Amino acid sequence: MSLLKLSIIVLLTGTVFLSFNTGTSPYKTGMGVGDKIPELKTTLISGEPFLIDNLKGKMVLIDVWASYYAPSRVKNYQLEEIKERFSNSGFYNGDGVEVVSISLDRFITPVKEAIVMDDIQNFYHICDLQGANGIAKTFQASGPVIILIDGDGRIVTKSTSMNKISDALSSLVRN
Repeated sequence: MSLLKLSIIVLLTGTVFLSFNTGTSPYKTGMGVGDKIPELKTTLISGEPFLIDNLKGKMVLIDVWASYYAPSRVKNYQLEEIKERFSNSGFYNGDGVEVVSISLDRFITPVKEAIVMDDIQNFYHICDLQGANGIAKTFQASGPVIILIDGDGRIVTKSTSMNKISDALSSLVRN
């Protein structure tokens, strides 16, 4: 008799569980930790088309910055170091690190000059010349911030602190 009760409980539990399964991804699109980032389809400053989904499987640092903001310029150097340090690392949900640089500038010349001066040509550079009202608004960034996303495009952390970003990457490295 107890086997019959156990079977009925398992059957009812399974039915209830399946009734809540809608077949959609459990991750919502948004800007909170754990959310899937909004779609990003644009053009790089080099003129090449860019789609963030093409970086699937990589850890991605989305860096919202400005060429005229000194802390952003210092951060460029730190981002390059992090990219180099983790470029061949395997993570729990991604391999390697890429940097997508979104400039808040409204003029392209200072951005291009900063890219060369800061030696960050190997990042993906975006500048729509609309400041905080352009692509940066998609990421709810009115000022400089770094958003770490995993290989599935979900937000791991957001911060203005390079130490916090580096620590997050370190904690996700597979040993």
